[in-house]
Amino acid sequence: MKTGIHPEIHQKAKITCSSCNEIYEIPTTVEEITVEKCRNCHPVYTGKEQQAATGGRVERFRKRMAKAKKEEK
Repeated sequence: MKTGIHPEIHQKAKITCSSCNEIYEIPTTVEEITVEKCRNCHPVYTGKEQQAATGGRVERFRKRMAKAKKEEK
């Protein structure tokens, strides 16, 4: 490998979550990183994710077809 072209690896880089102020230390090429959501406060990882209950294209199509069948009778 060539010398002098590879980035320096910081073994104890500080990762800070701006939502819950949790601090992690991981090896990376940057000394400090700030993230908006971490695994402790992100809705996907905590199970608090809310799913939209709106009907999709298939549901609307089925409603139109059911209405059309009722009108035929």
